[in-house]
Amino acid sequence: MQETSTVNAAAAARLLLAVRRGGPRLRSLPAALAPRTLAEAYAIQYALLRELNTSIAGWKASLFDADNGICAPLPAAAVRDAPVYLVPGRMPTQGNTQFGIEAEIAFRLGNDLPPLGPGARYERDAVLDALASAHAVIEVVVSRYANNEAVSRLEQVADSFMNELLVVGPSCPAWRSLPLAKLPLEVRVDGKPVHQARGGHPLGDPLKPVVWLANHLSQFGQGLRAGEIVTTGSWNGVHTVGPEQSVTAWFDGLGSAIVRF
Repeated sequence: MQETSTVNAAAAARLLLAVRRGGPRLRSLPAALAPRTLAEAYAIQYALLRELNTSIAGWKASLFDADNGICAPLPAAAVRDAPVYLVPGRMPTQGNTQFGIEAEIAFRLGNDLPPLGPGARYERDAVLDALASAHAVIEVVVSRYANNEAVSRLEQVADSFMNELLVVGPSCPAWRSLPLAKLPLEVRVDGKPVHQARGGHPLGDPLKPVVWLANHLSQFGQGLRAGEIVTTGSWNGVHTVGPEQSVTAWFDGLGSAIVRF
């Protein structure tokens, strides 16, 4: 993605990184550093990756409707195989004691989907052909702002839309045979059900965000790479948990993701 203000992006990224390292949460980004366009918000995401000296292990795709949304690259340290047991000093945001959890379905790329030329788009079948496996996942969300709802959407995007961690369940290569839009989901906290439903993806189809992401990234000269994982949106909203609690997200036919704080 093209960066419009490298100096401002790096400075904003360092402020967000200070919170991740245990500093106080931000009321907002300073006006001089706050992103004014989506490209500038994405530039801050990439500056944070450079500050962390890490590679991209996956993507968060959040759609507001079938055609519009945002994305965030996931650092390698923020994508972990289940079961995951977390201690405060090893969390991406140190010292945090409240965590949002979202049960999601994610897909791992088996082949690259490189950026296309101007005006070209990936069709759904081409994107699906590049997917190697599906996974039950838990996205752990934490805002680096004191009040996430009090900042602009672009500032939320700069903060990777609250992504803290992606806990990835076992691979399911036979996902194409599953009725993904209607899978039963059960979320348990400390062994007790807190969410039970059949289906629940906001758009009714967890594959739509993957197709959208391939084309959205292509517009910025960016592609998806084999091995990366794409998570596609919460089926249960956000459920808040604290220290010493365990969470299981189980999708019938797909498997489970487990995390303990």
